[in-house]
Amino acid sequence: MDGKTWLWLILAVVVIAAIVLAVVMAGRQRRSKQAEQAQSLRQEASEHSTLVRQRESKAAEVDASARAAQAESDAKAAEAERLALTAERQKAEARKQRSEVDDQFHKADQIDPHYDSTDDEEDAATDASDESHPQGISASDERERETPR
Repeated sequence: MDGKTWLWLILAVVVIAAIVLAVVMAGRQRRSKQAEQAQSLRQEASEHSTLVRQRESKAAEVDASARAAQAESDAKAAEAERLALTAERQKAEARKQRSEVDDQFHKADQIDPHYDSTDDEEDAATDASDESHPQGISASDERERETPR
């Protein structure tokens, strides 16, 4: 081989080495920039993560408050239902007892020779036209007050 061929061969190897070196350097720079971008994204995500955690914590607190309020509401509704049932039972018992007392008064009125039955007819007419007195006192309540004991 002559000197020119060697010169071209060495020049080709140098050019190829320079190209390979440029490609390697460009790859490293690209990876370095990608690493910097990744680091920047991680830092940004970390900052957002803190805000998200705070929001999640606040949402969990509000959810817990809502569940507690719902539980309290359910308990109050159950208590209200229980009290309504108790009131209904007591009203029914009171109506039953009122009926028994009225029956006793009626029996006593029938047995009593001194009892004037014209008052009953007036009371019945008054009860039929006006179920209760203006103060909310029924005729049987009024008769109970007037009846000597």
